[in-house]
Amino acid sequence: MRNLHSIIISLLLFSNLCTAQTLQTTTEFLGYELGKKFTFHHQVVDYFQYVADNSDKVAYYEYGKTAEGRPLVVTYISSSENIANLKNIQQANLEAAAGKETAKINQKAIVWLSYNIHGDEAAATEAALATLEELVSGDEKIDTWLKDIIIIIDPCENPDGKDRYTMWINQVMNAPSNPDIDALEHHQPWPGGRFSHYLFDLNRDWAWQTQIESQQRIKLYHQWQPHVHVDFHEMGHHQSYFFAPAAEPTHEAITDWQREFQVHVGKNHAQYFDDKGWLYYTKEVFDLLYPSYGDTWPIFNGAIGFTYEQGGSGRAGISVTQETGQVLTLAQRLKQHKTTGLSTIETAYNFRTKLLSEFNNYFAEARENPKGEFETYVVQTKNQGEMIAFLDLLEKQKIEYDFPKKSGVTYNGFDYFTKKNTDFTLRDNDIILSAHQTQSNLLKVLFEPETKLQDSLTYDLTAWALPYAYGLQTYGLKEKVETSYGEEAVEVEAVGEPGEFYAYVVDWKNVEHVNFLSEAIQQDLKVRFLNKRTIIEGKEFDRGSLIITKSDNIDDFEKRIRQVESEVYNKGFYTFLGEEIQTGMVDLGSDLGANSVQYIKPPRVALLSGSGVSPTAFGEVWHYFEQTIDYPISILHTEYFRQVDLDNYDVLILTNGRYNALQATGKLLSFVRNGGKIICIGTANKVFANERDTQLGKAIVSARNQEEFGNNPTNLKRYENRERANLSNSVAGSIYKVHLDNSHPLAYGYDETTYIVKQNSSVYPLLGGNAWNVGMFKVDSHISGFVGANLKPKIPQTMAFGVEKLGKGRIIYLCDSPVFRGFWYSGNTLLANAVFFVD
Repeated sequence: MRNLHSIIISLLLFSNLCTAQTLQTTTEFLGYELGKKFTFHHQVVDYFQYVADNSDKVAYYEYGKTAEGRPLVVTYISSSENIANLKNIQQANLEAAAGKETAKINQKAIVWLSYNIHGDEAAATEAALATLEELVSGDEKIDTWLKDIIIIIDPCENPDGKDRYTMWINQVMNAPSNPDIDALEHHQPWPGGRFSHYLFDLNRDWAWQTQIESQQRIKLYHQWQPHVHVDFHEMGHHQSYFFAPAAEPTHEAITDWQREFQVHVGKNHAQYFDDKGWLYYTKEVFDLLYPSYGDTWPIFNGAIGFTYEQGGSGRAGISVTQETGQVLTLAQRLKQHKTTGLSTIETAYNFRTKLLSEFNNYFAEARENPKGEFETYVVQTKNQGEMIAFLDLLEKQKIEYDFPKKSGVTYNGFDYFTKKNTDFTLRDNDIILSAHQTQSNLLKVLFEPETKLQDSLTYDLTAWALPYAYGLQTYGLKEKVETSYGEEAVEVEAVGEPGEFYAYVVDWKNVEHVNFLSEAIQQDLKVRFLNKRTIIEGKEFDRGSLIITKSDNIDDFEKRIRQVESEVYNKGFYTFLGEEIQTGMVDLGSDLGANSVQYIKPPRVALLSGSGVSPTAFGEVWHYFEQTIDYPISILHTEYFRQVDLDNYDVLILTNGRYNALQATGKLLSFVRNGGKIICIGTANKVFANERDTQLGKAIVSARNQEEFGNNPTNLKRYENRERANLSNSVAGSIYKVHLDNSHPLAYGYDETTYIVKQNSSVYPLLGGNAWNVGMFKVDSHISGFVGANLKPKIPQTMAFGVEKLGKGRIIYLCDSPVFRGFWYSGNTLLANAVFFVD
């Protein structure tokens, strides 16, 4: 009996142990089978945390929060031994990449799988749940992989967009789901779930890191430096499945091994898809050029990056009828994503030794034998704010920089602005970027003055160089420059006790000065600005400089100035931006009490959203006001715009979009004539392009009348070349120089030129009559990037920025966005000028 009792006790203990180790399936945990409905983000997080709490193969980590406060999480999956040793494996990988030989012994291959960066491509997160469930299932083959692979899963890179989509579709879909494409569940309302809180496309933000989600994710990425990274996407519901190898053009900085491994992965995927009879394609559409994608940015950080595109996306819902009559289901979509995810891990396992050696060689080559024609980049800045913004981006990218060991030395280098070699002299605060560093390849890509294209059919921008984005004088040198061998911190002067002074004068050059103005207005300080170059007490101030006088602000004047300075400092800018002036009499220009020292009436600003408006174009302006300059803005909607009383606003901003259905042009013109100001950006200019009452409309009619139309019977073209034929009239995100009339308030704070990303193929003639062509394109304006052969000759001698007086108000025409994707730093002041100065 004693032995039998012992056996029973042992069996009970074993049974309890097995129960403790048995994880709930996703179906048991969620209460429904994956593919039957879309899962809310909090449920996804709960399941990932549950698995981590109950499996020694999984560790859970929250790395941040979204703009709306949702958690950003990853899980680490590997063998129990590796999970217990995770910190040491992480450190070994970083040290091996840095060239430490002994660290390579403990190095493991790291595969990072990222899902749902576009919120309505929501099959991805469902696939993440299924993939995690499979990885911890106890499958013998998978457990073999886990002995040598660390898998990082980010189940949802864009929780705000994901939940926006999930909330909507769970509310409107039929039960059961209706596959009819005309059913409501296949038609999202504006702005859709694709984008983040600020309606940014996070898959274009990897390099620029303008959004809080990108900043936190990439900070964690740098702490791991994975060897393989996959970004899971969806595309149109009539399409099949795209996986590697990628399409041309591929960037020249991509190594032979990175290309080769793409082929290995593609072939492995194909075996599984062939076995199931699933359709797929490779080498088309999705290229590896633009450096800010979830495949290219990891590639330029030493990994091998992939984009996988499943047919489906937001319109597909739970089920949708394809053009063949077949019904595509969410269950099928997530299954195919799960298959490519597991196949990627399997391929990484099979090539793990070479993955590690090539990864380490990538960084060793970067330090010892960097690619590209330049050994050194020298960046010269005009002011502290400009420098700090630029250095902040370098630090986010882990790009090393230094300062000259000796100033006053003359070098010869490629001038980015003249595009010629020229002599220049080093200054103490110049920034030196050596190509001999771990991030050499990324440095080269972000600084290339001209992108090399093997093929003009590309998916996004073809130019992005940082010197143009920041407006920084930059030289590329084919020699090394001695540095101080130590990063020098810029001295920040602390906020001091207020003294007595007549006026406070602040330069107007960049976004820190715009922040000062924003804060001053919100603290009810009365601010003026200079319309003439002025010298006061021997100090020179350009047009646009801010003037705050004691006469306008009698109560606690000096103390309130310091409060504004303190608030600006807390936002990450410098204090003491301005100069204390003891007199209103100037040495040159107009005295501070003159009418030309113009008062800035605090503008009440509205921004139009809704159907017809580009969500990303709207989002970049919304983000600009709330996160870049911190100035209040009212968001209006096209749905009720015709009932809005525009007398409540001074400025209305229209971004890229199609406004035909708005049918409110008369209302807009009346608003301007009565003293309002409309800022049109990009295609919004078309609102007034056909209006005979506007100078833009008159200029377009005049230009059309002067065109010569010929009949060309030889204008024959092949159908197979139709995509390339369309390119001849397009521009693929190129960099253009804009020549400025910097005597106009719209261009205050600028020299005679600035740079923009040109994406708009519309060409607008120079304005006549009672209007100003503040910015124009000339024959030398094209700097870098693809422009179609038909379009390119039409751009010179056309308007880039214009201001038209109509009645008591103004229409401001910005033919392309000055704050493109939130990273085009040099345009921040231009948009502020349009809002605060143009009158």
